[in-house]
Amino acid sequence: MRAANACRCRGGLETDLDSRVLGAEGHSVEGLYAVGEAAGFGGGGMHGYAALEGTFLGGCIFSGRCAGRAAARAVA
Repeated sequence: MRAANACRCRGGLETDLDSRVLGAEGHSVEGLYAVGEAAGFGGGGMHGYAALEGTFLGGCIFSGRCAGRAAARAVA
């Protein structure tokens, strides 16, 4: 029998509601955005560790939309 192993990172970069990556002190890093599982959408990030399997695609699309809008506002 094989030992179980992790197939998915349950973490990711910490972000604010505009998908801006937060630094160690909790302030946003200018020009740096993270979406989808890179932002912890697979559990641990935007929705916390209680995120359900199978909801990742919608979350990735939603967080990408938020990041795109925030980035557009930042350069406007």
